[in-house]
Amino acid sequence: MNDTTVVVIIDALGFELAERHGFRLSELPQRARLDTVLGFSQAALASILTGRAPDEHGLWMMYSFAAHGSPFSWLAFVPSRVSSRSLWLRRLMRWNLERVHGIRGYYSLYDVPRSILPHLDIPGRAGLFAPGGVPGSATILDELEARGVPSRVWDYHTDEAAAFGALRDALSERRAGFFLLYTAGLDAELHRAGSAGAAVAARLEWYRERLAEIVAAAGASGAARIFVLGDHGMCDVRSRIDLMGELSALELDVPGDYIPFYDSTMARFRVRSDRARGILTRFLGGQGAGRLLGADEMKSLGVSFIDGRFGDLVFLVEPGTIILPSFMGSEPVAAMHGYDPDAPCMPSLLLSNVELPRRKMSILDIAGLVLPGFAGNGTRRSP
Repeated sequence: MNDTTVVVIIDALGFELAERHGFRLSELPQRARLDTVLGFSQAALASILTGRAPDEHGLWMMYSFAAHGSPFSWLAFVPSRVSSRSLWLRRLMRWNLERVHGIRGYYSLYDVPRSILPHLDIPGRAGLFAPGGVPGSATILDELEARGVPSRVWDYHTDEAAAFGALRDALSERRAGFFLLYTAGLDAELHRAGSAGAAVAARLEWYRERLAEIVAAAGASGAARIFVLGDHGMCDVRSRIDLMGELSALELDVPGDYIPFYDSTMARFRVRSDRARGILTRFLGGQGAGRLLGADEMKSLGVSFIDGRFGDLVFLVEPGTIILPSFMGSEPVAAMHGYDPDAPCMPSLLLSNVELPRRKMSILDIAGLVLPGFAGNGTRRSP
């Protein structure tokens, strides 16, 4: 087995998207559909790197509900007339998160209201693409360090074109034994343009050219095991619901009765009274645009947290629907992810020059595939 490995993760490189645009590379003939996990990129990337489901690695959502204090609790001392959009307050929040609480992982304040922030925590505090990036779970980067294998990593901190160029050059000179590149450009383009957008087709062609250069660089200096994959697919948006507006009309108090968090495709609730639980359950259960996730379903999806840190109630909208406005913003998008992994638009793609065990796999299988001998947990859901 060649001991040089290249892994390129293209955020939102979906199987359905690739089929639609004919995204193929003759140099990487092995092809598989990858089931993803419920959640967004943090959850999927952590699952790729650990081989574990979100309720095992713990990084399901960017924000959880605070159990024992919040890194935003100090906001209670800032006059309420100061808007959370204030530039100086945002800078102060970022300084506090990074300098006081040591948060080095990716996060965004988005449009989370000031009144909600003191009830929240950020579970992903470490840099995901470095050893120790998933506290409590070993990643392939931890394993590489333990084995003494030199590695090079490029993530969202590096310009996309520069990252591909640096990978090509480093591979040509064999500066390491394991190379990992992650890029989020396609994800952003899909949010803007949708799966049929001309800009999306152009970006896929650009990736094809860059990947051909990577394969050529690997071949010119020996050989390498190459894996190109997405973390999730993307669904075109067809409808929206104003869940925030409808829930605000209920006779319930925030934060006294419940604390909400509105993602683009999920609404999560920390429930503080039996009365609130009953009202929310009846209201959300009657929504035709989505469904409440039951305990058994959350367990099968690998997002079951007994302590309710991500919500006592979780409402998931149907594929192609978004919650708008949400804490993620008030502007519509052309495509979104974070839907039921069984939706046809949600699986991602895997391309390789290595023979694959199956044509239908899971992102939980990736860690053990790219790093043989790594003790990932493998696929949890039935194929």
